[in-house]
Amino acid sequence: MNDGLMAVDTIPLPTPYELGSMSTQTLRGELAKSLTMSARHLQHLALIWAELEKRGEDLSDLRTGLAVYLPMIAAGRLDAEAVIRFAGQPTVLRSLANLPVERQHALALGGTVPVLTVNAAGEYQSTELPAHTLTAAQARLVFSGDSIRSPAEQRAVLESARVSAQRRPRPGPDSRVRYDAKADVIRIGRSSATVGEVAAAIASGALSAEHDGPAPVLDAGMLIRLTESEHRMIKARAAEAGVSQQDLVRNMLKAALAV
Repeated sequence: MNDGLMAVDTIPLPTPYELGSMSTQTLRGELAKSLTMSARHLQHLALIWAELEKRGEDLSDLRTGLAVYLPMIAAGRLDAEAVIRFAGQPTVLRSLANLPVERQHALALGGTVPVLTVNAAGEYQSTELPAHTLTAAQARLVFSGDSIRSPAEQRAVLESARVSAQRRPRPGPDSRVRYDAKADVIRIGRSSATVGEVAAAIASGALSAEHDGPAPVLDAGMLIRLTESEHRMIKARAAEAGVSQQDLVRNMLKAALAV
């Protein structure tokens, strides 16, 4: 390790009591200085990483924590200051990692980016915000590959997302249970069953209820006129359910009438 880093490691750390007696300005200065040292340390570790890789060393066991960024820092594609500054904001760090290193460094030191928002009146407005204050959603809106979107480009993204959301069907109270004619199935939420399976379940439940009670008295009749296609459907569903057409219709009526 070089003399500069060794000197940093040998600096005695202040006690909690000593920290409590320092002014807020002094503490902020100490924190900023420590972060700068950490970035320099990270840069040094990246050089060590690169040298070990040149020697053919397998470093896969060391790719944890901030070490996952060392190869990119060593290759000159990622600024060490940015890693320290945005370590707690992985989406922001991943987004700005594609920017030129000089731009990354400027943002790590407090640089701002334009962020388009929608106010209470539904109007677009652009605000300059420090990169470290961005949310994950804002970072995805602001950064695009190796560039930063302008307010006009951000508006186009937001408009496109709004149009897509309007076109997307919204589930209503009547859409949870629906018949898919193309697939010939009943869909309940994300589950589905064939019409025959539904009829079989209804018939099975109704027959079980009949077995638990007295036998029904068949003392009334009703003539229902059906179209040819309706008759074919009832015949097919009865066959799928393994019951007679009469029982199928009766059991479905019982279920529908909650008898």
